Amino acid sequence: MPAFSITPLLTGARNPDQGIMTYQKGYGKKIWLPVWVFLLRGDDGGVYLADTGLAEDEVMDPPGFFEDTGRESLPLTECLEAEGLAPADIQAVICTHLHDDHCGNAALFPGIPQYVQRAEAAFARNPHPLDHRYDWGFVEDANLVEVEGDCSPLPGVELIFVPGHSPGVQAVRVTTPQGPATITGFCCNAENFPAAGPAVCPGVHTDALAAYDSIQRIKALGGVILPMHEMGLEKIG
Repeated sequence: MPAFSITPLLTGARNPDQGIMTYQKGYGKKIWLPVWVFLLRGDDGGVYLADTGLAEDEVMDPPGFFEDTGRESLPLTECLEAEGLAPADIQAVICTHLHDDHCGNAALFPGIPQYVQRAEAAFARNPHPLDHRYDWGFVEDANLVEVEGDCSPLPGVELIFVPGHSPGVQAVRVTTPQGPATITGFCCNAENFPAAGPAVCPGVHTDALAAYDSIQRIKALGGVILPMHEMGLEKIG
């Protein structure tokens, strides 16, 4: 079974309040929200991405972001270049879900498989009018490979169906030199995972009950948890 390094690539940032992350908690508390793409490099030679991030022509950090965090968002191609890679080196993409800030650069990877849950693809093709976060144009030319439920379509990569934030979210679990690690898939940060007690339901969801159950499932897995929008993430492995 391959072991992976996980490198968070910063493709954008926003400045909402904490209530976007934690249901019924933190409203009015402003936070920095990073838009990560996760580079997975296996010791067997596999090179994958979890998500493709904010579209390159939309990368613009809010005022004060660099001053507060010391970080700067870059277009995905520049993030990959800093890792010695080009889009053509990526062998597969895992779409945790199809909100615009998670699939904005799908077109950079023509022909390669981009794994998405069937329920997510169906909803993204015909989203509810209240849900403005979908734009099928980002993925219409992508080679979407629809999966259903928990599965392992790539060596050493486990996809875990965790609906609620959207109808077809999938988490990504791999083994790293530090042990098992899970990229949550649904949007959350460290405040969703208190040291004691249950995890806090994501603040944005299409089904709050499912979202609550899904985040409890991820917390119960143990190991390293990488919340999708946690500012303090660093490379593992």
